Amino acid sequence: MKKKKMRSATIDIGYNAIRATVYEDNTLGAPEIFSSKFKSDLIGLLANQSIDMKHQTYLSIQYLLHVFKRLNVTDIKCVATAVLRDHEKAEQFIQHIRDKYNFDIEVISGEKEANLTAFGLVKGIRNCKGIAADLGGGSLELAEVGDGKISKLCSLALGTKILSMRNLADENEIIDIIKEQYSSSEQESLYLIGGSLRFIGKSYMNSAFHYVKNLHNFEIEAGSFFEYLNAVQTSDGEISKLSSRRINNNAVLILKALIHLFNPKKIIVSTYGLKEGVRIDSMDEEEKQKDLILEKVKYLCTYDTDATDFDSYYKIISPLFSAGVDLNEILKLAIMLLSMESQFDSTLPPTALSDSILSSEIPFAYKMRVMLAMIIAYSTNHKPSVNLIKFSKKTLTQEEHNNAQIIGYFLYITKEIDGPIFMTPSFDIKSCNYFLEIDTHEILPRAIFEKVCMKLKSIAFARRTGY
Repeated sequence: MKKKKMRSATIDIGYNAIRATVYEDNTLGAPEIFSSKFKSDLIGLLANQSIDMKHQTYLSIQYLLHVFKRLNVTDIKCVATAVLRDHEKAEQFIQHIRDKYNFDIEVISGEKEANLTAFGLVKGIRNCKGIAADLGGGSLELAEVGDGKISKLCSLALGTKILSMRNLADENEIIDIIKEQYSSSEQESLYLIGGSLRFIGKSYMNSAFHYVKNLHNFEIEAGSFFEYLNAVQTSDGEISKLSSRRINNNAVLILKALIHLFNPKKIIVSTYGLKEGVRIDSMDEEEKQKDLILEKVKYLCTYDTDATDFDSYYKIISPLFSAGVDLNEILKLAIMLLSMESQFDSTLPPTALSDSILSSEIPFAYKMRVMLAMIIAYSTNHKPSVNLIKFSKKTLTQEEHNNAQIIGYFLYITKEIDGPIFMTPSFDIKSCNYFLEIDTHEILPRAIFEKVCMKLKSIAFARRTGY
């Protein structure tokens, strides 16, 4: 009988909602297998004389525990933020949950919330540098990030609901509050975290008809974004509407104040924040230090990296790039992702595998995501879609675009000569100026040799147009 997996869950009790997530297992690369969010009126519940009553908050928790049980969740990590922070009935509510549902709630301080949110961001976006802004209903958390480090943490009572309660509708007044309690130093980037800020990022993405709909790591030029925020404020409402949901006006006020104060060059949306920070922070140190992207790709592809000598493949292809270009990681990820080709039904569109990379929850940087999608398309002998090529030329430099072609053609050649399982190459590619020739251990059948020669010509052409 197959052994049941033991899983852990995270619950985040916020001002606006209760969010819960379960991962496939407790390793860094494991995907989410369950995620749910319920609107919360916990403040309304706590306003009652007795909190032991029928209420949507308890129904939501009961439902989550029901799902957790069916998923063999053995450990629940539950944190609460501004909604319970300093509330007079917080301890009473926590004890009630402990007695009735048998799990504990940790009410984290504003500073710890800012730190965990920034930690999630740092794990989800490499080399991030600037200010992380996490806006909820009850508070605004700010943290400075750079060089993998987190500093200057602050939690301000400037949540979207709190602004309404305090009758704060003046942008300059908000600027003064942030300046007084935090700072106003110029920053490279402003990272948007939290539902209302991410929603504005998504709304902007839709208005720009962005080809890739993956919100994580979505970059926006700050000036264009500020103009969009002005348009939202002055519109009749349609521009601020996405499906049935509208942009929160208080979130717009906060965003404009942050842009005024920190004058960032770029606005970057992150889907990684508190939830991921809480989960990863609970792991052991060895697991924390692993590379998130590599671990997620390995998990997705169930790839045994010890079975492939990645360096031997890179040794062949690296002379085909211009001096100083390091694409070792891209090649490694592409080889692993290419192993999924056999798992895709042949009746699916030819672009199914490359399209899946564009929409994957793996937190690739945008350029990396587009390069990998291009590489997979060329390596499976299916030319990328017209839209992907257009987007690639808009997102990548000419050299990056052509390097994606080179890697894709190289992987196609590798599959033709050695088959679909990558271990150690049985061939080499010799270069003389822009002329390339294949050197194999054994003579290839004519049909295979002709295919290989065609791809070598394609590589040579990409090199000529790339440099």
